[in-house]
Amino acid sequence: MKKGQTVYLLTTTPAGALHEYAEKLGIKTSSVLSKNIYGHYRKLIRFCYKYQIDFVFSHLQQPNLVAVLSQYFIKASVWPMRHHADDVYLSGNKNALKIDKLINVLSKKILVVSGACKRHMTSWEGVPAEKIIIMPLYYNFDFYSICEKSLIDTTTDNALKLISIGRMVANKNHIDLLKMIKRLTDEGLNIKLVLLDTGPLENVLKGFVSDSGLDNRIFFLGRQTDVIKYICESDLLVHTSVSESGPQVTKEAGICRKPVIAVEGIGDIDEYIIHGKNGFLLSRDNIQQELYETLKQVYNNRSILIDMGNELDKSVRQKYGLSSAAITYDHIINGSIK
Repeated sequence: MKKGQTVYLLTTTPAGALHEYAEKLGIKTSSVLSKNIYGHYRKLIRFCYKYQIDFVFSHLQQPNLVAVLSQYFIKASVWPMRHHADDVYLSGNKNALKIDKLINVLSKKILVVSGACKRHMTSWEGVPAEKIIIMPLYYNFDFYSICEKSLIDTTTDNALKLISIGRMVANKNHIDLLKMIKRLTDEGLNIKLVLLDTGPLENVLKGFVSDSGLDNRIFFLGRQTDVIKYICESDLLVHTSVSESGPQVTKEAGICRKPVIAVEGIGDIDEYIIHGKNGFLLSRDNIQQELYETLKQVYNNRSILIDMGNELDKSVRQKYGLSSAAITYDHIINGSIK
């Protein structure tokens, strides 16, 4: 917008907090509601003609499909951005796999959020490497305010406070974390865990917690819009997911100066988390045991978390600052990337 472009935010969901925030930045917002992809497809074409759109940057699978199908009927250049790496492949969702394949074929170029996503697409989906442009999710760190407010009172019992944030599906692998909390608390360690978000496995996870007698240790707080506050009140973020493209919560933990436990080789984790310096990396084939050992190490030496959190903050801010995103968009708009 500072360079004279008019920016529109068009969503397939009702207007809400995102729209309000975007409007404060001078972005024109709109919401297109339809019962099916065909309805979204028709409305996107009309929108592009009405506002004389030059570039369409779509995000996530269904909007990407709508955008690439629409490109033959609009003047705008279409740039789908893929946010997932191998989770569709791992889930075996045949319909989602077909949609990915169609988007891959119809796209002239595809933006992806990490090298992991590109590697999966070239190795397993047969997409030519030159068709894929890596563009991480960048952040305007000025928009983040770090909160000191206490949300869960564990100060009286000196518990190690953990947080895990992610949709409750198999690939996020919450169950390994819950099993290790059970094992450690059975050994007398004072640990408390907050789980944010929901998902189809929520009742299964709640059942495990109840059956294990962990109701006073593990708290299901559902989907929250102020996740930064909860991260700030934790000592450590634990992210046991085995499928990611470019996880946001691990970066958000960094700017809250909280170290992370994550699985190595997942998404772009290895690009900014250095084991033992600003976080802890677990081997994918030995998650439970290494998680157990790491949590026990941290529990007995919590002082290391302060320096590690500060180091992760530096790493994330250096690599994912907003200025890098502006360069890529400039190249696309001025035709340097075609």
